[in-house]
Amino acid sequence: MKKYFLLFVATLTLFLQSCTKRFDAMNTPENLLPENEITAALIGQSFAFSQYHGLCAVYVEVGQTLHADIYAQYFASVPAAFSTEQFIPNGSWVDLFWKDFYVNAAPQLFLTEKVTKENNMTVANAIAKIWKVVIYSRMTDYFGPVIYSHFGDQTSSVPYDAQEDIYADFFKTLDEATAVLKQNPGGNGFGAHDQVYAGSADKWLKLANSLRLRFALRIAYADAAKAKTEAEKAITEGVITANADNANVLTTTNSVNILSRITYLIDFRASTSLISALKGYNDPRLTDYLSPAVTGGQYTGIRNGLPAAERGTQLANLNSFVGTKWLSPDRKGTLTPNRVLSAAEVAFLRAEGALRGWNMGGTPKDLYNQGISLSLSERVAATPGQITTYQTSTSLPAPVADKWNTPAMSDIPVLYDDAGTFERKLEQIITQKWLALYPDGWEAWAERRRTGYPRGYALIASESPAISRTQLVRRVTYPPVEISTNRSAYDAAVGMLKGADENFTRVWWDKKPLADYPLPTN
Repeated sequence: MKKYFLLFVATLTLFLQSCTKRFDAMNTPENLLPENEITAALIGQSFAFSQYHGLCAVYVEVGQTLHADIYAQYFASVPAAFSTEQFIPNGSWVDLFWKDFYVNAAPQLFLTEKVTKENNMTVANAIAKIWKVVIYSRMTDYFGPVIYSHFGDQTSSVPYDAQEDIYADFFKTLDEATAVLKQNPGGNGFGAHDQVYAGSADKWLKLANSLRLRFALRIAYADAAKAKTEAEKAITEGVITANADNANVLTTTNSVNILSRITYLIDFRASTSLISALKGYNDPRLTDYLSPAVTGGQYTGIRNGLPAAERGTQLANLNSFVGTKWLSPDRKGTLTPNRVLSAAEVAFLRAEGALRGWNMGGTPKDLYNQGISLSLSERVAATPGQITTYQTSTSLPAPVADKWNTPAMSDIPVLYDDAGTFERKLEQIITQKWLALYPDGWEAWAERRRTGYPRGYALIASESPAISRTQLVRRVTYPPVEISTNRSAYDAAVGMLKGADENFTRVWWDKKPLADYPLPTN
């Protein structure tokens, strides 16, 4: 059976209707290439496609903005009909971005790995493996068990992998990739087709080690011993420490910034949680992250969980939207790069690891302040004096003058609390990390589930019969398409969850004891 690949606009995309189907053809259609004609010279285009689409590029609103971004409390929904705002799943939305991942991004990456391996493109193959853990980590952190090791089996029912096994394979895959890259200093894979580092083996090596550190902290409550081992290994091998090495997916006129694709809409505005922190801390990133409200010219936000009757288009002009770098009133999008992982995030990961007693090459306080410095210098080119002023500030998140008399989101200052408890210091680290991650809701929501920070605000109202207004959504429920077309595998995946296919069921790494888990501010 031959496999055919669609070639268009200098980009390859796998022509599939689902992740398990392939087409026979009497003749090769004009716009298709048989797999055996996709050469090493063409595979870079396939990899570039997987980089952009692996970030949920097509369905960013239903995939990210109406899930992770509101659960991380970066944004709140405006339309009354958007049910995820009050913890009610929407299967039709999940269908869209699940299909996009498994019909577009995953096949292109699968093909990239295959062709680079067959053509002994060792550096390129190692880079493709690293990108694989980037995009699959987002999927498993959303759902728990997902289709992973069996993707491409071409069977009528494709099994899922348990999340614990997926994470174990992430570390194994990073081992394989870094071993190759260390043997090829100064090497290059994909060249200009690589939209992150233009093929630099040295920079991809730092990213791989930084991802290892990210994944190590992710499993800290699920497997503390493994987490410590992997985190210390990452530091020994060398992580990203400078903004010049930040991992961002390049944008072009044909692949614009993902968030900017939807900022012509009025569907979301800033969450009150973000406003409380940025304004209370006198944070210089406020004007970079957000735009003032059209009406009144102030920086204002919406409480998450507004009942449908209180939402509507009237909220749009009254509250802050994203900063100008993401605004695209012409619907063409902007060229702001898509963030994958930054030096600031790495510093905060190291700070948390050091807080846990791991060898991270610095103290929790010094690494915490380093994370702040890296974020402020990257985002707003802050001067050393401005950075010091912020790091030593005792200002607190601000209360909000709304009809609920919303209190401050938290009582923690920016100034690191040397005498504080473990949880207080952890809250400081994760809250500043949350501010540095903006607008990456995928990562911010994962960290909020894992640690409970930032506290955020309780919903004004929850429509879920199983999740109260003071609790969090723990995962995204599986798409209905999997129930209807891959039922036996779906049933097995739910068994791996050790809980119902509901948004209150915790994924494998979400193991922080409830006694230590903070409640959101009312």
